[in-house]
Amino acid sequence: MSEKIKVDIGNVQKTLFLPLWGRAYETRKNSPLLIDKMALEIIEKVDFDFSAITRNINELSQIAWIMRSLLVDDVIVELLKQHPKATIVNIGCGLDTTFDRVDNGQLLWYDLDLPDVIALRKRFIRENNRRKTISTSFLEEDWMKDIIVGDCILFIAAGVLYYFEEESVKNFFKRLADRFPGGTILFDACSPVGVKTANKMVIKQAGLGEKSFLIWGLKHTKDILSWDKRFKVLRKIYYFKDRRIPFKLRPLGFVSDFLKIQYMIYLGLGETK
Repeated sequence: MSEKIKVDIGNVQKTLFLPLWGRAYETRKNSPLLIDKMALEIIEKVDFDFSAITRNINELSQIAWIMRSLLVDDVIVELLKQHPKATIVNIGCGLDTTFDRVDNGQLLWYDLDLPDVIALRKRFIRENNRRKTISTSFLEEDWMKDIIVGDCILFIAAGVLYYFEEESVKNFFKRLADRFPGGTILFDACSPVGVKTANKMVIKQAGLGEKSFLIWGLKHTKDILSWDKRFKVLRKIYYFKDRRIPFKLRPLGFVSDFLKIQYMIYLGLGETK
């Protein structure tokens, strides 16, 4: 048996194993909503204890990770129908494999994450002429000048922003609007109730400590509009209204959506200059 690949990443970065496990778990089902063979390969090869996740994470949380992936895929596929040469920047990419599901042979893709994550990612996922990695914090600014914008630009940030203070997220969005007017960002958000729920029912249950806790809770979607007059909410996307959700999970899913435990926001960053 080959030696496991050592994992040497920060506390917040370790949360990337949660959706990775969720996709691998889904892939093993008889009728999966999503198939991710790379996720299966990675969880077999990394030196990380998934036992607490497997034992404690409930089905609703697991399906939420799958729905997030599917909903991101939906938005990208829809965008590429009109803008086949779009640029997409995957903020806090972790071990995400969205590119493999949506690639149309023309888009330009950037995967961005901290150096420790990118080092681990490169053990499994290779770059090519249209799929590039950026090893830095998204809160830095230098990386933005190297982004080549195609037909349009979409930023995606799944499972990322609520680990940071609101002020940091606000300033990041403003910098994006300054640098990429006409761009959009798709991200998931949690209400304050969602933050507390996730920390108690997911992070702790998965065996991760308080240093991996979520921080930012968004009380109302419209609050983001007060940050900058250029911002426009294009769409709010709720996980459990989707017909792909197993019927038995819909009642609890309805409560989750109502309380905005976790949902997605598709935000316009202003008009093209």
